[in-house]
Amino acid sequence: MSFADKLRDAGVVGAGGAGFPTHVKAASRVDTLIANGAECEPVLVTDQWVMASHAREIVTALREEAQAVGASRTIVAIKRKYHELADLFAPMLDASMELFLLDDFYPSGDEHVLVHEVTGRVVPEGGIPLEAGTLVQNVSTLLNCYHALNDQPVINKHITVAGSVERPGVYIAPLG
Repeated sequence: MSFADKLRDAGVVGAGGAGFPTHVKAASRVDTLIANGAECEPVLVTDQWVMASHAREIVTALREEAQAVGASRTIVAIKRKYHELADLFAPMLDASMELFLLDDFYPSGDEHVLVHEVTGRVVPEGGIPLEAGTLVQNVSTLLNCYHALNDQPVINKHITVAGSVERPGVYIAPLG
């Protein structure tokens, strides 16, 4: 069974917000694959928590997807201020992978902005990164890809609860 088929069967969709069917991305051919850990909204910490808790799984899924889509360049993109995450990921990346440190600006996690920052390419207006030869996967999506590779369906979502609440933090909630 192909990588894309495993993702489809497990119900993996973009966990960064858009919910784009991940198997469609994984069935494409691109030269650049970006793991998006930049956290688009300033109050959110979900990407940071997922990366700190599941770095090995994210890197494993990233390697598998890079091979599936034929990417010759594989990047983990995080904000420069995430020092601990940079230190955690750097030793896990092999020679075909790189860590890209973004400045802290809004909306650095938007995939159109991210593609331009990392590659210098412009995604066509109204288009998607695939049209610029680039595939962008949120780090939570990559975690779900890892689970799919191990025949585990997507049944939960990581969410940030913040603001004027009693117990702010990252929570795992059942889908639906």
